[in-house]
Amino acid sequence: MNEMDLTARVKQYRRSCRRGTDWLLNQMEDTGSVGPVEERLYYYRLPWTFALMGEVAAANRTLDWIRDHMQSDSGAFEGTSPQGIFDERYGSYPLACLLVGAVIMQRFDVVYPGVSSLLAWQDPESGGVYNSRSDMTETGEQELFPTAQFGMTMILVNLIDEAVLVGKWMKRLWELQPDTSERLHHVYTRASGVITDVPTPQDSLYITRKHDPWQHHFNGGIAAAFLSNLYMATGDRTWLDLAREYQAFSMTSDPVQFQSMQTCKSGWGSGLLYAVTRDKAYYYWTTRLGDWFVSHQYTDGHWENTHYWNPVPTNADNIEITAEFVMHLVHIISNVSLPRE
Repeated sequence: MNEMDLTARVKQYRRSCRRGTDWLLNQMEDTGSVGPVEERLYYYRLPWTFALMGEVAAANRTLDWIRDHMQSDSGAFEGTSPQGIFDERYGSYPLACLLVGAVIMQRFDVVYPGVSSLLAWQDPESGGVYNSRSDMTETGEQELFPTAQFGMTMILVNLIDEAVLVGKWMKRLWELQPDTSERLHHVYTRASGVITDVPTPQDSLYITRKHDPWQHHFNGGIAAAFLSNLYMATGDRTWLDLAREYQAFSMTSDPVQFQSMQTCKSGWGSGLLYAVTRDKAYYYWTTRLGDWFVSHQYTDGHWENTHYWNPVPTNADNIEITAEFVMHLVHIISNVSLPRE
């Protein structure tokens, strides 16, 4: 790939981001809410995406609505919209994502109460983040991707000790893996360690298998993204080496992963690894993911989730994933635009 190829590619990525953002802006109400907020909580990443795209007025309007309708006195992300899946699993994830956008926008009225609430999700012994407030004991499940996002948010608000605890949890999870050449077990409890024995119908909630398209293929990428950030924050090469391990799991997964929209976070991990290492393997993987995002965008600017799981997506579903994919493409642009050695 020569520089002209890169220039054309980045222009294409920028156009894709702009179309996705315009589609999201068209869903915004005068109140600052976006889409059918009475259905469920799905818009947690919008302030982050709008802020990255320079749509600061829209980001602030959305944050105003969230503060007034979806932030409790204790800082929890709850109110008008039902929690949906976040009542059962991944409960800290929406708040951790919301706070990234609030920090970028310097909305400390949202940030400070939110950080206080978010901290309560971390297990101070293991460093992992509980899936649900209903079981925050030694049998409570702690999952990789919400823990990774929690860690990145902690770095952003300068709570490095909490982020390092997450890093130690990630290291323990990796060391307990029975066979990373084939699969990644991404749920842990203090009582059982990494969970390897699960019922078949729930298999994909606990195990990412390299050769099955219908898996949570985002796990390796988001782990690598967090660990790259932790390396940059601390200078400790332990985290860089571990980031490479998790990203290698993602990059050596069978090409069937590209049938699933859940491969999306792989470009986040590889982009950050390229930023800190200038390893060309990460550069080419990141642009491969950038091209993949563009190729799956609909003509009106939105994206849709994997139809295997969600054959008839709602507007709320499309807002959720479009906000995420614009965010990922912005990060890809930022990292692949760095000078190459």
